[in-house]
Amino acid sequence: MRPNVLIFMPDQLRPDWVGPANRGGARTPNIDALAARGVSFSSAICPSPICGPSRASLATGYEYDRCTVPNNRFSVGIEEPNFYRQLAASGYQVLTCGKLDLLKGELDWGTDGQHDGRLGELGFTGGLDSGGKHAVLIAHRAGAPEPYLDFLRERGLAEAHVADFAERRNPALGVAAESHPGAGPNFRNLAASPLPDDAYQDDWIGDCGLDLVREAGQGERPWFLQVNLAGPHEPMNITEAMAASVAGREMPPPVGNADPEAPHTGIRRIYTAMVERLDEIFGRFVAALAETGQLERTVIVMTSDHGEMLGDCGRWEKFVPYQSSIGVPLIIAGPGVATGECTGPVSLLDLHATVLELAGAEAIPGTDSVSLVPALADPGIRPREVVFSGLGQWRIAFDGKLKLVAGWDPGVARREMEDARFDPATIRTAPLVDPARDPCEGRDLAGEQPEVAARLRAQLAGNAARARRDPVPA
Repeated sequence: MRPNVLIFMPDQLRPDWVGPANRGGARTPNIDALAARGVSFSSAICPSPICGPSRASLATGYEYDRCTVPNNRFSVGIEEPNFYRQLAASGYQVLTCGKLDLLKGELDWGTDGQHDGRLGELGFTGGLDSGGKHAVLIAHRAGAPEPYLDFLRERGLAEAHVADFAERRNPALGVAAESHPGAGPNFRNLAASPLPDDAYQDDWIGDCGLDLVREAGQGERPWFLQVNLAGPHEPMNITEAMAASVAGREMPPPVGNADPEAPHTGIRRIYTAMVERLDEIFGRFVAALAETGQLERTVIVMTSDHGEMLGDCGRWEKFVPYQSSIGVPLIIAGPGVATGECTGPVSLLDLHATVLELAGAEAIPGTDSVSLVPALADPGIRPREVVFSGLGQWRIAFDGKLKLVAGWDPGVARREMEDARFDPATIRTAPLVDPARDPCEGRDLAGEQPEVAARLRAQLAGNAARARRDPVPA
């Protein structure tokens, strides 16, 4: 019997705030329970630390340079092969809810979340796509219909939510991350949201997904569902009840803090509250699967599209090559899956090939994705020798311990960095760093470990030499 597959994907979740690697203090009993009965990939990274490209790489199975989505201003082409359409062709119900971010370049969700039928053209047979946290405000200002905003209007809560988010983007609170690495307004406003718990965006997304689980379970065909939460992405909006749950808690300080004026403890408490809420929502899915008799035939994947700097090294959000930004949690459990830790390097885009193999669907030829199915049977296997990540002007190669960082200039503003093209010549002098021992990656080990540096340079150059696939503007 082919299994159901559930991918639970919060947005901007650090790998060290949940599961076996949890050092952030968040209480995540449901995710911890998943890790206890499955395989945790402790060296997982994303293909690019920004929403659209990372999710496009997962969908298409291509590395950042070949996924055709260089930044959040582009959408995945409908004509691009993707694993969702491949699953549907193999007989699966293919479902989604929440912030999918594959059609991010246009504000055309519609109140039904179908993008004028294009969600179905991507391969989805049910569910909806909605905007992320900031997209709801953008949709309101543009007069664009969007599912969560429509839900809030029906509840009489839209105006209060929009006003709250507008204040959270107030320039008086700080400079935005586009031009400065410090904590901007999206982080500094620590006020509670005016929304009640049952109207909080992640709860709404969770409720949509739970309806899909129950409905799909009544059919005869296996199903795939990707649940895309909006949190713990900034801004730091949580309900009053969530704020009360973390009040007074001690929080670990940021590593290498170069932003001493930021209210780190308050920000980290709110991030923790968002993580604990997503764990609670995740627990509802496990309970629903058990109640409907589907748990024993469902493979569950818990991951994220990228990490969050959260003040480490004086940086916020993502976009940068540091491990807090590119690292992602990745835990897989279900029928036929062993228990243990896989320490070898893997990429989020490897879920593309993994899901297709688990489903018994035909692989898409020529992708960069490597199936993790062998490691699910034996976590001691290294599915890859190296993984890659990049954005705009920089690229990295990571072997699970050491990382080569090419083209990164910490003094360049975010937008300029995103729009620049990577220069492969920077590989020749790229520093080699040990992110576990040197989280801010300031010590170059290339002179001490020349063989490792040479190997990673050759691997990164080989990846860069593969045919680049440029996007077609939306």
